[in-house]
Amino acid sequence: MQPISATQALKDYRCPGCTSIIAPGTAHVVVWRADGVMGESADLAARRHWHSHCWRVA
Repeated sequence: MQPISATQALKDYRCPGCTSIIAPGTAHVVVWRADGVMGESADLAARRHWHSHCWRVA
């Protein structure tokens, strides 16, 4: 998991937790698996951007 600050958030992402858009300028987190069987590159390619509050309740 990596936190993204509002100044680092430069484009739209869709949160898989609530399916709403994370707008540019919105602080959020990026989450990826660290134990996938396909390797580290595949894990990073499958990362997802979540609203911070959606990730906390997931």
